[in-house]
Amino acid sequence: MKERIARLFLRILEAVPLPALAAFCEAMMLLVCAVDRKHRRIARINLGIAFPEMGDVEADRIIRACYRRMGTSAAEFVHLPKMDAAYIREHFRIEGASLVRESLEGRNRPAMAMTGHFGNWELLSHVYGSVIAPAAFIVRPLKSGILDRIVTERREWVGNTVIRKADSAKEVMKLLRKRILVGILIDQNVDRPKGILVDFFTRKAYTTFGIARLALAMNAAIHPAFIFRDPARKFHHVLRFGPPIAIDPGAPREEEVARVTRRCNEELEKVIREAPDQWMWFHRRWKTRPVGEPKIYRGLQ
Repeated sequence: MKERIARLFLRILEAVPLPALAAFCEAMMLLVCAVDRKHRRIARINLGIAFPEMGDVEADRIIRACYRRMGTSAAEFVHLPKMDAAYIREHFRIEGASLVRESLEGRNRPAMAMTGHFGNWELLSHVYGSVIAPAAFIVRPLKSGILDRIVTERREWVGNTVIRKADSAKEVMKLLRKRILVGILIDQNVDRPKGILVDFFTRKAYTTFGIARLALAMNAAIHPAFIFRDPARKFHHVLRFGPPIAIDPGAPREEEVARVTRRCNEELEKVIREAPDQWMWFHRRWKTRPVGEPKIYRGLQ
């Protein structure tokens, strides 16, 4: 019964024109911004680490823009089944797809898309899958089974494959062997056993080493892949795929894992500097610290 009600509510939201639904969702998120002191503080700490020269006025502008764009992205995700070929042609531009195609077809090697919670990242895979070829990507299941099923259906709407994080390694390797592009988000904090401490803005951050190890094990290309929202036309986007990150399979393995992981962070940092109001600043990105180092988010755990 709960799932039927949720699906009915979703169909009602789908019937609302996108501009109106986005306006409503944006207003709701600005209300959240007004009362969500915890995540505003986290965002201010993160912005201080990334841009120590930034003033309070600019930091507040970026934080409000992030909340507002979360509302826009939620409305777009609701309307995702309506984003047909005509809508995509009008609202999306793809740059660098030939670079990925060259890896997959020209060089006949596996390829991964290295990305993060930037722009409306849910649309990145949807548009790629619609226009170029079905892709796969790793996700963390939602706590609610009902919401997880509904969201997964939308994520797989155009034939894409959702990979559960718990059993991702074997599944990713199987899909890479089939020359299916696999998307991996690398911008969240990880515990020490699951990552490596590498530079990210002005502080080192524990970053997943999984994408680097997979690339070395599978001789796979890693392509930076990000979706930018047009600041002047909020429902228009640019998907940007970069050339593969250089990998030396003959280098000492652990040194190369660290170097490739650091290069991934450099690519992520580059796009965040280009459009800082399009990254999710509310995550405790620098939470895991080396033993003995003071906590950064004290009182915000």
